[in-house]
Amino acid sequence: MNKALIGESHYTKSVRNLVKKVHDQSPIKDSLYEQAADYFASAEVQKEQLANLKQQLSDSKELKNSRTEKRLKDAQDKLKSFQKNSEESRLQRYKDLQQVCEQILELTDGANKEETARNFARLLGTLLLTTQTEHRKVAAFNQKTKHLYKAVLCLLLLDAMLEDKQISNPYVLQHYSNRIQQPKDKDDAARCPFRLYVKIPLLMTALLQDIGQYHHDVQAILKGPDGDEDEFRTLEKDERQQMLKLSYQYTVNYLKDGIGCGSYVGNSRQERDQFNETEKDKLKFVMTMIKSSLDPQQSIGNLLKVPQVYSSVVMSTKRGQAYDTLPKATLVLEKAAEKDALNAKAVQCFIKVVGHFPQGFGVTYIPKDSDRRDLDRYEYAIVNGLYPANPSVPICRSATKNLAFTGFGQDLLISQENNLYYPKARKKLEVMSKERLLEILSKLVSNFEERKELDLIPNSWHPYTFFSYAKHQNLWNKTTRIAN
Repeated sequence: MNKALIGESHYTKSVRNLVKKVHDQSPIKDSLYEQAADYFASAEVQKEQLANLKQQLSDSKELKNSRTEKRLKDAQDKLKSFQKNSEESRLQRYKDLQQVCEQILELTDGANKEETARNFARLLGTLLLTTQTEHRKVAAFNQKTKHLYKAVLCLLLLDAMLEDKQISNPYVLQHYSNRIQQPKDKDDAARCPFRLYVKIPLLMTALLQDIGQYHHDVQAILKGPDGDEDEFRTLEKDERQQMLKLSYQYTVNYLKDGIGCGSYVGNSRQERDQFNETEKDKLKFVMTMIKSSLDPQQSIGNLLKVPQVYSSVVMSTKRGQAYDTLPKATLVLEKAAEKDALNAKAVQCFIKVVGHFPQGFGVTYIPKDSDRRDLDRYEYAIVNGLYPANPSVPICRSATKNLAFTGFGQDLLISQENNLYYPKARKKLEVMSKERLLEILSKLVSNFEERKELDLIPNSWHPYTFFSYAKHQNLWNKTTRIAN
């Protein structure tokens, strides 16, 4: 592969930038999670400052004489200025969060159900394919990406559960019935009540569901009092319970006080009153979702909880988690549902949408010839489609043809019998000579000498390097689809 061709398409670059807007480490500290960390760091100081300013104002009011009039005015001005600055900071955080939500909707909205499904698959697949899977910093990469990944899944699950009539929340159903089903243009879509009052609040909540972890009290548990512990280590049971309890409380506080409601812009008193009422209802809905996520039997809470559990496996922050465990994320969901830790209907609805293989996962498979007979080799493919008819039969795009990489593959339905993720398929190749398996491997990997001691019949592959070439980044254009 020509190194000069390594790069990013416009779409891939926009997705990377969106991840950075959510969670990044930069000098300007303008990502959503950096803003929250700053808010938490200064919250106690600001609380003391506010109390002092109010006390100064109270003291000045009690001393009513000519000498204290100026002091009173100064105290009033300082308090007013402090409150104005605090409110401006809060509104900026609100606007930045809303802007990220709007960008997610722009990337996922389609003219019809088929296009929307393809847009969701593309966004989820790009997030996984641009996140390194073989690197000592995998946990740190995943930590920054999983907020957006989870939020996209929440949005996808919302549509699926509504279509399946699994949501009974009156607030959601009211706006769902008032939705604009076929917007004429972007302005029309932006005014859709369902988009404004359900989708955006859901995305806001999902993006910030883990924000409480960035409070210094929680960071002290994760990184230790001196900040020298591995934050991705497995916590002791008591530590974990304390961490979850504090994180939840600080998340609720941040959503309520650090983000809160939007501010009306205009001159109509009637419009302002209506706007303020809808903003209060939105915030109430946000609080309902975050609190319901603790109760698996409340369907509305599963909009957050199911994608959260799934993302914790696919975008794992555990050290040394093997790449081939990613398809086990749905197994984790099913086991949790068996134990009543998740709503079983919500889990099945979710799996029906995503299947057992995550978008962007690298599949190895045995191809067939024109007579439907197995060939004497395996090839590479990448999962690129949602709503598989069978969760165990992923919709994929071929990445190699005749053991050569290609950017012009076709879509495949890869059966369990020929998907090397399954032992039954791998047994078919066990009769093949070691020399032939080494020959196949030598054509598919760049660092053959390093990798020839690994499994000669791989159950998956890492497409990260393949996807780093701009010409390989459009895996979601329409093409023919065949069953393999």
